[in-house]
Amino acid sequence: MTSIRHTASRPERPDRHEADVATTHRRLPAIAVPARVRVAYGLAIAATSAIVFAAQPIRSAVDPVATGFGFLVLVVACVGLGGLGPGIVASVLGFGVFNFFFLPPYETLAVEKAHDVIVLFVFLGLSVLISLLIARADARARTAEARAEELRRQQELSRILVEPQSGLHPYDGVLRVVVAMFGFLDGALYVQEGPDRGLVEHATVGGTGVVSPTGGDGVERLPLNVGRRNLGLLVMRGVREPLSPSEQRILESFGNQLALLLERDRVLRAAVAPTGGR
Repeated sequence: MTSIRHTASRPERPDRHEADVATTHRRLPAIAVPARVRVAYGLAIAATSAIVFAAQPIRSAVDPVATGFGFLVLVVACVGLGGLGPGIVASVLGFGVFNFFFLPPYETLAVEKAHDVIVLFVFLGLSVLISLLIARADARARTAEARAEELRRQQELSRILVEPQSGLHPYDGVLRVVVAMFGFLDGALYVQEGPDRGLVEHATVGGTGVVSPTGGDGVERLPLNVGRRNLGLLVMRGVREPLSPSEQRILESFGNQLALLLERDRVLRAAVAPTGGR
């Protein structure tokens, strides 16, 4: 196989821990609140105010329990939209507002009747319980969806490894798919060519410059090992957030399969290589 040759002065077995530490010190992920969660917090505040505005004029003619159900519906909506945090905020706001505006004596935190005390705390307990149950179910559903997506991506990468690759640079197509799938700009595959030559570049995609195996800003390094023996190194570079745990698992699984493919190709090349004259 004709390949782009680039010898790198690098130890035979790149240290994954070294690469991970360098990446951690290079950039720290920003803590971003999803838009739907921000909307859910806003809904908890705005809808609570709306219920007070709409129900306050008729509070003496309406059973407080009916008003409490309105706040419970709001709790369900906030949990479904933004998760446990907005649900708890809606529960606490509803508890305070329900007591202050809809249980006599009005506009005070005092409770006149023992029956109303029971209603008040049943409302709080139900709203918190609903928040916890819906948030747990939502978290399980999202985890299942994320796992299904992770398996789909793993299967896609496995498929491109087993499909025959044509051309002078058969690893280019595999590398191009991996770089695009994870949102990098370019990448390179380095293969061990023995103790004398070290890591040699066998494939490159992207065209924004040489992707060094030693790392740098925006670079992710994936050592390709079989057992305790290193066969190569996959290097990807781009402007993106650090890899998520799911992405790391996908890449590690892919790296194990790619290492086995490199080992198979090495054995085949050794089997067909001339042994020299006698």
